Amino acid sequence: MFIQQIVKAVSSGWKSIVLFVLIAVSISLLISTTTIPVYQSSATFVIAPNKDLPSSRDVVSAFTALDTLNIFSTYADILASKRVVDEANKVVGLSEEDLSEYVRFTEIHPDSIILELSINGPDPETAAYLANEMGKYGIRFINAYYSIFEIDFLDQAVSANVPFKPNTYRDAILAAGIGFGIGLIAVVLKEITEIPLNRFIQRFSLDSESYALSKITILRELGKMKMQNDKWPINFVLIKMVNFMETYEILPKYARKEIAVEIVRRLKNQVKGSDLIGRWNDSVFAVVLPKTPAKVIPIIVENIKKEMASPVYFGIENSEQLSLTPVFASSTSRNEVDFETLVSKAESELEIRK
Repeated sequence: MFIQQIVKAVSSGWKSIVLFVLIAVSISLLISTTTIPVYQSSATFVIAPNKDLPSSRDVVSAFTALDTLNIFSTYADILASKRVVDEANKVVGLSEEDLSEYVRFTEIHPDSIILELSINGPDPETAAYLANEMGKYGIRFINAYYSIFEIDFLDQAVSANVPFKPNTYRDAILAAGIGFGIGLIAVVLKEITEIPLNRFIQRFSLDSESYALSKITILRELGKMKMQNDKWPINFVLIKMVNFMETYEILPKYARKEIAVEIVRRLKNQVKGSDLIGRWNDSVFAVVLPKTPAKVIPIIVENIKKEMASPVYFGIENSEQLSLTPVFASSTSRNEVDFETLVSKAESELEIRK
């Protein structure tokens, strides 16, 4: 059932989903065009035991230490430290404000003895220059303090040709995916929430016992027909089940419901699909026939009488029956002037006939 709701939501709301995708992509492209590009340059370093160690035993101990000591984290922290940056900047020559735009970070490659120092900034050449100068000073600093291991460049940083961010195409595709997801969620939620809402509206538009339209709904629909001004002539018929209330008042709710539903079913058999059937009160039902000549009403009345001639069976095993005696009152409106008395005429006539 839920999958069917999703399919129905997508099939009916695909335009909304496309709109969400277009909005998301447009926002992504707008951000990309207004964002200052950031370039990334990276230098890599290799750590190894000092080749000038005095004995082979020291070399073996150094390799063992690589597995047991946190050498990589120490060297990574030194390479990205403020001291190294300040020394490197003495060569690069950036102001404090410009230097703050360049973000530095290190990364330890898993399962290897490789460190990577990356610089993100607005100028690719400056980012590469700063990464290499930091690498040079970091190497001198580390090798001066740690004699067992030495660190050296594996690859120096080079200027990036394309910005690290924004990545226009990647961001647009990602935004499209996000827009699609949001759009899909929106149309599915709309579909799910509309079902209880429709049931709530239906609850107040229908008579809960007979499932015919309520009196308020009939009056509202008549008002719509008047506003549309293309339903003339409009016929309004009231049908009172004279002997219905005598039994109705002593029946249990389920039996009342059975009888009321059956009455409405029989009325529907004698009218068009566009005609309206409502419950005016407990014993009176209403039929609205738009675009129907007044001369047709007697024919419909006779057909309804025949339909109601057979008794209505009800009860747990349909063992009880009720014979219905309908009384009719009708009025016709051919224009807006007649419309004002359409309902009152039928009510007055019914009051006389019953």
